[in-house]
Amino acid sequence: MMKVITSAIDGAGKVVYLDGELGRGGEGSVFAVKANANAVAKIYHQSISSEKQEKIRKMVNLKSNSLLKFTTWPTDTLKDAKGQIIGFLMPRLTGKEIHKLYGPKTRLLEFPNASYSFLVHTAANMARAFATVHENGHVIGDINHGNFYVSDQATVTMLDCDSFQIGTPNRLFKCEVGIPMYQPPELQEITSFRDITRIPNHDNFGLALFIFLLLFMGRHPFAGRYLGPGEMPIEKAIKEYRFAYSSSAQGKMIQPPPGTLHMGTVPFQLAGLFERAFSTEGRRDNARPKPEEWIQALEGLSGSLQKCSHKEGHVFSRVNKSCPWCELEQKTGVVLFHAAVFTISQAISSFDLNRFWQQILSVPSPGRPSILPIPASIPTQPNAIVVERARRMKRRKLIACFPVLIGICVGIAFPNALFFIIVVTAIVTSVMYKSENNNLKQEYLKKKNEAQQRWDNISSRWNKEAGEDLFVQKMKQLEKAKQEYIGLSKQRAEKLKQLELNQHKSQLRAYLERYRIEDARIDGIGPSRKATLEAFGVETASDITTHAIRQVPGFGPTYTRKLIDWRYSIEKRFVFNPHKGIPQADIVSLDRDILSQKKRLEQEIQLGANQLMQKANQIKVRRNTLWPELELAAKELAQANTDYNAL
Repeated sequence: MMKVITSAIDGAGKVVYLDGELGRGGEGSVFAVKANANAVAKIYHQSISSEKQEKIRKMVNLKSNSLLKFTTWPTDTLKDAKGQIIGFLMPRLTGKEIHKLYGPKTRLLEFPNASYSFLVHTAANMARAFATVHENGHVIGDINHGNFYVSDQATVTMLDCDSFQIGTPNRLFKCEVGIPMYQPPELQEITSFRDITRIPNHDNFGLALFIFLLLFMGRHPFAGRYLGPGEMPIEKAIKEYRFAYSSSAQGKMIQPPPGTLHMGTVPFQLAGLFERAFSTEGRRDNARPKPEEWIQALEGLSGSLQKCSHKEGHVFSRVNKSCPWCELEQKTGVVLFHAAVFTISQAISSFDLNRFWQQILSVPSPGRPSILPIPASIPTQPNAIVVERARRMKRRKLIACFPVLIGICVGIAFPNALFFIIVVTAIVTSVMYKSENNNLKQEYLKKKNEAQQRWDNISSRWNKEAGEDLFVQKMKQLEKAKQEYIGLSKQRAEKLKQLELNQHKSQLRAYLERYRIEDARIDGIGPSRKATLEAFGVETASDITTHAIRQVPGFGPTYTRKLIDWRYSIEKRFVFNPHKGIPQADIVSLDRDILSQKKRLEQEIQLGANQLMQKANQIKVRRNTLWPELELAAKELAQANTDYNAL
């Protein structure tokens, strides 16, 4: 039976009294300290080696204000009665595990007010924490999601500092542990980290990975859909540099999971840092982006964020043409960020619909377009050149008769040569009559066809561009928007009623969402497989369905059954409360959607009068431009017809 420790002796020889246990890990437990609310004590479960004791002693001597700002650095040793170090004092930890922030569903519960700007700020503070550790000559080494806590002010605190690689003038205390899915390619398939000397460039890989998790909604950068044969676990993908979101991912036969962001949603500079961090280039010459580079890029992103015009709580980089969160929420059905909550009656009363609608009605319609001119009704006279050439043709017709008369006379005089004379006469007459006539007809037929083509084109453009259809269509759209706007209250009431009918389903979903797969112990499903599940949107017990698991690479019937069984073990403990009412989260989600529609419709109606005026002016300008072209084309066609008919 493990001995219960209630006190220890600090470095000054004073007794430190311990209070209740605050947490327990594999190596030790954390206790509150009586008479010191700002400190806690870590006490090891087992006796530690002399080397570990020396490491703790050195760390206490190396403490600094900069390290204490970002870490739970040891501030004093704790010894037993024999003088052996059994633990240490450290600052009391505040905040929550970082995975509760970057996971979309747990974020809504644990960090309900966190926006994308909060995630960006957290990422920058994480880079500052890494920079501080490196500046003091140390390396974090064992980077994992359990070692970072985030406060509601986006400050980042590192814990388990006694596992860091500690640099001292005379000795290097190595980091002997590491989780492969957060380690760089060069440290994959390491059987023991005991003899590995860590360098800041190793940490820089983990830093890039966690910044990616924060900015890309908890998706591991190496958890993708492998297009080759066999399985591609995260550790193997890291070793082979298969960054699923890279511009060269296709060449690595991997692609991002469905329903994820793409690299184009972040500024080019930031995307370039991710590419360098996760490529072979980053390994060479310690070239992975340093914390200072991330800080600069993230501050640039923070300064470029803009608000979504449709949904409260959505902010995004200006490099996007539209809100990527709206698009992603629509694709996946997952709410990513909460919005400020207003009642729908308050939201509608602040908008003067009648005033904007009167502005819309006051825009005059361009009216129906003028009737097209009729080319056939335009009076024209044959062109003088055509008249002259027509006369010449008539003369040639008369002349063409002479060979016929001569042929008749010769035929009478020489009856034996009659057939030969008829053939020769016919050929000569045909040549004299048809040669010029045919050429002339073809020339003016071509002109007539060209004129007809021009007329067809310009009249088609007139019907398309000068008609009032664009104006009428816009007016119908605005009328539809008005009716939708008026119906928002009714729509909300109907959806609330539906939520009431679905209370059992809603309560069950809310209950299951409290159980994260990351925190569960499921046989055969370790950290790597859990990260793969999260990368494919399977984050909590609520997400587990046979269909959802089938979409995740590497999860066959066996693992699917284990996950389904785990969900069922939780679900069977659920107790429905018919008096509980609609979950507040569902009401918030409904009001958020209604508010989004309200803002979109308000914007459409507010811009309606100006857009209608633009349509009307556009139509008038096109009419003024096209009408002279129409008249000219009609006259040209009328003239071409007249000229052709005159021949």
